[in-house]
Amino acid sequence: MENKWPILKKIGLLILFIYFFLYTNASQFILSDLIEPLWQKIVPWFADLVGHTTPITIFANGSGDTTYNYYQVLFFGVVAIILGIVISLLDHKRNNYSKLLSWLTVLLRYYLAAQMISYGLAKLYYMQFSYPSPARFDQELGDFSPMGLLWTFMGYSKGYTMFTGALEFIGGILLLTRRTTMLGALTTFGVMLNVMMLNYCYDVPVKLLSTHMVVMSLFLIALDGKRIFRFFISNQQVQPYIFQSIVPQKYEKVKNIIKWILLIAYLGFSFYQMNQMGKMYGPNAPKPLFYGKYAVESFYNYDDSLQIKAAPDSIRWKAFYQSWEGYASVLKADDKKVHFKFNPDSTQTLNIEMYNDSIVHQLKYEKLDSIRFHVFGTFQQDSLDMIFRKEDISKRQLAKRGFHWISEYPFNR
Repeated sequence: MENKWPILKKIGLLILFIYFFLYTNASQFILSDLIEPLWQKIVPWFADLVGHTTPITIFANGSGDTTYNYYQVLFFGVVAIILGIVISLLDHKRNNYSKLLSWLTVLLRYYLAAQMISYGLAKLYYMQFSYPSPARFDQELGDFSPMGLLWTFMGYSKGYTMFTGALEFIGGILLLTRRTTMLGALTTFGVMLNVMMLNYCYDVPVKLLSTHMVVMSLFLIALDGKRIFRFFISNQQVQPYIFQSIVPQKYEKVKNIIKWILLIAYLGFSFYQMNQMGKMYGPNAPKPLFYGKYAVESFYNYDDSLQIKAAPDSIRWKAFYQSWEGYASVLKADDKKVHFKFNPDSTQTLNIEMYNDSIVHQLKYEKLDSIRFHVFGTFQQDSLDMIFRKEDISKRQLAKRGFHWISEYPFNR
């Protein structure tokens, strides 16, 4: 006879399954991209329904903690509770949902595995965090955002970044098989608990995702909680776990073959994708022509008759920075930084497009020697003539200190 579950257990399992099914397929998973346009219509409607007073217009932009994301989670919770209660009432004769629990376990295993492998590879390829940019080296500590401080701390050490990535990747791989699921869940919980706390304490807008991943890994651990308690706390023997398949036994071999073909293809594609991204954005990617920090050695502003005129600090360029192809920034003499799209072309022209307008400004440049550029032309109605001199950031203390096995005294500067 089938084990009969209490009604609250059945309702709880239904709610969890519906909620996690909706959340996983809305957050970087199988159906996410296909369903996202639908959520962008439903969630603002729901927010308005429950009393949100301003239109929701910000969706995917690099932050996973937008107003839209929080209302989306609330919507999933409301739908899960309503459907869970209704289904349990309509299906009240069913003794239990053990098969549904098995499917929920599979869903959480593979969702967590996909996230852990993806984020792990991004760190192993030194992509999620990167070495501090030239602009970072010039930024005063007090002007860092908490997230910027964390990103700089992580990115400074390639070794530590890759170490954390390896732990994430291993946790994800362990979740791919039933026999190593518990070890994978424990690894994922430990790693993601630390990530979640970093996100909370350094105000990184991935709080919702990291919190869900911690809860999901805890759920997988809780399924075997009694055996874990007996073994680690009560110091008692435990019996081997008997794995239950979600497909009939006669299809087990076929399922395993299909599963591993898909997993190997997924892992192969993930490595290929990271390799391709690494060639464009990784530490060994080709550096743009103006990469680095340039002090503006001389700056002249001319009037219509080509006479030098005084330039206020809001116009005078103090330093120029470029870290990524297509983007650059300028530090003005008033210590305000301006960011813009930046593309040199084959005619020795710098095409500069500001973010607050669509006008493309053009400056000419010529290379004077290995560290200096002459930049001149009209920029925002000002006729400018400048000499850029490249500075060697490798001479900065943060860059040159490096690793030491022996330190006679703490080098804490």
